[in-house]
Amino acid sequence: MTTFNGNNSSKVLRTAFERANYKLNAFSNQDDQVVDFHFAEKTFYGRVDRQLDPVVPKLEYLKYIDEGSSQVLNFVADQFYEMNARYRNALNLNLISNQDAHLSELKIVKSWESPTNAYKLMLDELMNKFLEREVIPNEKTIGSFADFTALFRSYYFNNDNAAKITFSGFMKSKESSIFHSGLAIQVAPVGFADDAAKELQILNSDNYKFFKNMARQFGFSINLQNPSIIISDLAHPVTTKFREKYGLFNVSTVFDRQYEKSCIYDFDLLSQYLLSTYNSFVYLRPNLKKVYICNSKTKSNIYKRNNISNIDYSNILLLYINIRNMEELFSFSDSEVVSIHKTSVRLFSADPNKALKYIESQFRSRYNTKDGSLTYYKKKFQK
Repeated sequence: MTTFNGNNSSKVLRTAFERANYKLNAFSNQDDQVVDFHFAEKTFYGRVDRQLDPVVPKLEYLKYIDEGSSQVLNFVADQFYEMNARYRNALNLNLISNQDAHLSELKIVKSWESPTNAYKLMLDELMNKFLEREVIPNEKTIGSFADFTALFRSYYFNNDNAAKITFSGFMKSKESSIFHSGLAIQVAPVGFADDAAKELQILNSDNYKFFKNMARQFGFSINLQNPSIIISDLAHPVTTKFREKYGLFNVSTVFDRQYEKSCIYDFDLLSQYLLSTYNSFVYLRPNLKKVYICNSKTKSNIYKRNNISNIDYSNILLLYINIRNMEELFSFSDSEVVSIHKTSVRLFSADPNKALKYIESQFRSRYNTKDGSLTYYKKKFQK
């Protein structure tokens, strides 16, 4: 009989109790490489930089692991390769059991996954929903792209404010994954939902102690929520050895060189989806019928809607800033948003990336004051 029985099928209170039991008792206090990646900023480990700006790995720094199809950042691939070589040697010397379904050999189940593809899938679904449920039923009110974006703003702000519309918002949401970081590798097909499966397949394995020691020796953390997942500890002395091979002499350099701030993609992606959805609407409803009264008689005119390929970046920037503000739980007042918009428009005309990084810097100034941040907990525990 298993000790940990939490799963997503139980009733809410039972699930909460079982999750707490697993979190408190599945690991000992000595298991310092077992990390709770659901606590404060650790939630977004590898998806935010040292300034807490959301980031994504640059594709040119991804490397295949052991000539397979799985990719992670280059130094993580080297790190895992060395760990796995030691693991195979132990198996060949009969130092570990060869009968374990998952921990006799380290078979990669999951590694880097494209955050851009995941974001696009999410936004495809959201925009299709918006088109079907809001745009088509209100087609008589939409005579231009400006009308369309006004409806989008109203819909999003009034009805769907739990969604993360921007790429940066997505990277700091529950929809994003540790596998978007380029730092994580899963070595067994064990899910997050079933604590009993984690216990039976990983924690009770005869090879688990050796696996845990190898992770520690080679600079990997073990994910508390799913111990089949190891994550490169960027600050670990052994990881430093692998980092330095690529000229990454400190953690900040990793983010400066091998990651890109996701904000630089925000404007183009948002604009692309707004344009695409509007043009889909035009295709479905090419004509706008406007009714009017003339000499006590009801008459109408038919206007043709046209596809568009260009947009007013100033209006989209304002929409973007307002969306980011909602995603960050209204960090700024309306007047502050107007001020940020004014500066960003001036910067955008010369350098769009500079404008987007400026906007991100404004939100960064409020990150550490939010509930749930490490600063929040530090202040709370000091009271």
